[in-house]
Amino acid sequence: MVDEGVRRDFLSLRDIGFSAGRKAILSGIDLDIGPGTVCGLVGPNGSGKSTLLKIIARQVVPTSGSVMWGGRPASAWSNRAFARHVSYMPQFTPAADGMTVRELVALGRFPWHGTLGRFGEKDARAVEEAIARTELEEFADRRVDEMSGGERQRAWIAMMLAQDARCLILDEPTSALDLAHQTGVLSLVRSLAEERGLTVIVVLHDINLAARYCDRITALGGGRILMSGPPAEIMRQEPLREIFGVEMGVFEHPQHRQPVSYLL
Repeated sequence: MVDEGVRRDFLSLRDIGFSAGRKAILSGIDLDIGPGTVCGLVGPNGSGKSTLLKIIARQVVPTSGSVMWGGRPASAWSNRAFARHVSYMPQFTPAADGMTVRELVALGRFPWHGTLGRFGEKDARAVEEAIARTELEEFADRRVDEMSGGERQRAWIAMMLAQDARCLILDEPTSALDLAHQTGVLSLVRSLAEERGLTVIVVLHDINLAARYCDRITALGGGRILMSGPPAEIMRQEPLREIFGVEMGVFEHPQHRQPVSYLL
């Protein structure tokens, strides 16, 4: 039985392992992420970040270990219940050829009304609220494939908001975006976590973006968690050397006072 004091959006991973044939991709992963927390997954290419996200999102079944939401195994949730609870945006989002922003965002309501269900007033209201919250009103009737990369990312986040999930899982949402759109997307995600008490897990390649927008940084290497903690603990010379294998310096940003790293 789930402890009633445990929130349904509290994520707990225990001894997660995943192998592809004889190759171990992940091993011994233990991680707890509570509501209202933005957790950034960082690490070199091939460290297992995207695979871990897919396991959390129930896209991939782990070889060993357990994924628990609020004390309940992820495997025990029905597909519809899980889709109402967790929203996943892969690194490469599916094509939305010919689809408008409003039509894309409306797909987020599918777990609530189903294939044969009626798209009602509550669904329409959720769609319009998601479009407004992501500041896409002027793009609502524009085709998604005609938008810039940053605008498209906001449209997908709007779809996740319309889904009304308690956990957002994003795999490199800032890849291929310029600096302005990177900060815009992550500022939006950060604000949503605070406003709605969402659990957010995001893969980022830029450790400085993770330090600025995440409450917690979890670093993977060789399929294992090397360290996990607040940015102030991770953004130091010794931990950064262990994570990335290069010498890095750190200074305090003169305005927002958060740590910033650089190559030596």
